Amino acid sequence: MERKKTTHSGPGPLLVLPCVGTIALSGYFTALRAAGEIDLLPIALFSNLASRVRNDQPDAIVIVTEEFATTELRNSSSLGRALTLTPTLLLVGEVNDSVKRRAARFHIRSTLPLDVTTDQLLASIWAIVAGLGVTLELPSQDEDEHIGRMANDETLVDEPFTEHLTARETVVLRLMALGHGNKEIASRLDISEHTAKFHVSSILAKLGAASRTEAVTLGIMRGLVAL
Repeated sequence: MERKKTTHSGPGPLLVLPCVGTIALSGYFTALRAAGEIDLLPIALFSNLASRVRNDQPDAIVIVTEEFATTELRNSSSLGRALTLTPTLLLVGEVNDSVKRRAARFHIRSTLPLDVTTDQLLASIWAIVAGLGVTLELPSQDEDEHIGRMANDETLVDEPFTEHLTARETVVLRLMALGHGNKEIASRLDISEHTAKFHVSSILAKLGAASRTEAVTLGIMRGLVAL
């Protein structure tokens, strides 16, 4: 009986299968190939995605397409089984309710816009492998105006400088926000409890937080954790 894959199956970098709607999008993965946290397999096309998943057994799939609503991806039983058993991230030109509904029919639970940064993409891949759903909250027009007013307000004092979290630390912070302790985080990410504790300590130091609760609060304020 096949079992749904929810965590990284072993030590070393994640094995990620990229898939594109057209060959022209192959260059999208150039920056991702340089990331040491993942091992990127040769690119698949929609036509051979199911067989590639079956043969390569990746830890995660990243699908990149401009128009998912009109894509030629066929919802066959073999493809549905492949996408159900393997955490899948969809990157598309425009994220809307129609795209999300169609993605759900293919058992794809996480959909992001094409213009995510490499760090955001890495964090999202680790998150889906850990069994988390990923969304990217975009500011509304009112929020954009508010941010613009804040940027022009000379009375504001800049926040103290903090180091950027790595993609793995961002995922750990989000697991902390869900109330997971070091043991649960280690289990989710298939790492040792000592490593999980190290990541938590690093997060607290980088955010300048005195406790896990404060770290999560700061993460929410800085857009690292979405509620």
